[in-house]
Amino acid sequence: MNIPRISFLFVFVALQLAAAEFTVRIVDGLGRPVPAVNVEVYCDSKTAELRPLQFMSDQNGAIHGTYDDGMCKPASVSIEKQGYQGYLTGFRDRYILQRVLSEPDLPRIARLPGDELEQELSEALAGAPSSYRKFADSIFYYEAQLRPALWDLARHPELTLRVRQTLSMIAAPDDLHLIMRLDPPPAAGAFGDRWRYQVATSLVNPDSEEEWSFLRRCAFNEFDDRWADAGAIQTLKLTASQRSQTILEEAKKANPTRAAQIEKALAYIRANPIALANADLEALGKAVAQVVTIGNWGGNGAPRFNQAGDKALIDFTFQTAEDRYGYTATFHRAEGLWTLRGVHESYQAFAANAVVK
Repeated sequence: MNIPRISFLFVFVALQLAAAEFTVRIVDGLGRPVPAVNVEVYCDSKTAELRPLQFMSDQNGAIHGTYDDGMCKPASVSIEKQGYQGYLTGFRDRYILQRVLSEPDLPRIARLPGDELEQELSEALAGAPSSYRKFADSIFYYEAQLRPALWDLARHPELTLRVRQTLSMIAAPDDLHLIMRLDPPPAAGAFGDRWRYQVATSLVNPDSEEEWSFLRRCAFNEFDDRWADAGAIQTLKLTASQRSQTILEEAKKANPTRAAQIEKALAYIRANPIALANADLEALGKAVAQVVTIGNWGGNGAPRFNQAGDKALIDFTFQTAEDRYGYTATFHRAEGLWTLRGVHESYQAFAANAVVK
């Protein structure tokens, strides 16, 4: 397909209706312009079936278009370039196009001196690795060497969401304290605030007033995000303290939509459950899975450790009538005892033949 290098008008321009202009910018994961991107803009029209407008981004990563405002409204955009992860999404004025990466060489990156490490790690975080799971596991394995750079990159406007998610997965107390002090990230579309879910689910047994306040606000649904409130309610349940019980009792009134989930959490706490800590990591993982269970528990994966062996990830699998869910829990070990730091949903897949007993 031949892609014109400049925008063109709809065939309806001959009707001389009011024309409207738009400009769209395409950047990579670090906010740098991406030239020569193939862009198709699809319009909604009640009067005619319209072909998409076709563009190619210029050296500034921009396209400039004109359309007949009387005939259609831009509704969605397809963006593609070889070597990048293309996609189709809603119409807006800015898009991020991530470079497709082979598996980043984190063992080498982790050995680099400070500035070089931060630069190469930023490039890896800004791209689209062939396997996000393997990439996340590699960062977790080398977390001790990478966390100083992650702290610096947590303030990078293009990377802060990815870094917050990564630090929440590691769930070191200092990392979570840092996130509490960061300014809200730049607006990033319909799910730009979803980062709060990852943080809220990593605050089991919070140790600062900021963290308790954050969980309370999430549980009350002050951020108007149903992932964040569900994650906070789960964390308060797993914490199972007098203070978490009090917050949940207040949240039941403030957030009636979650009343049923909150009541289940309160019932668990009132039953005086044993502490989620154990010298046997696999036994602890099974205990946590039983508390979190959605539908039927399908078992746990093998633990995945950091290099020092004092942090671990364990995957849980659950099955409902229609869906399969994966959850990932983070555990830390101190003085020979493993404790739960957090657990979050990591995937959901439709499973039409599932049977729940």
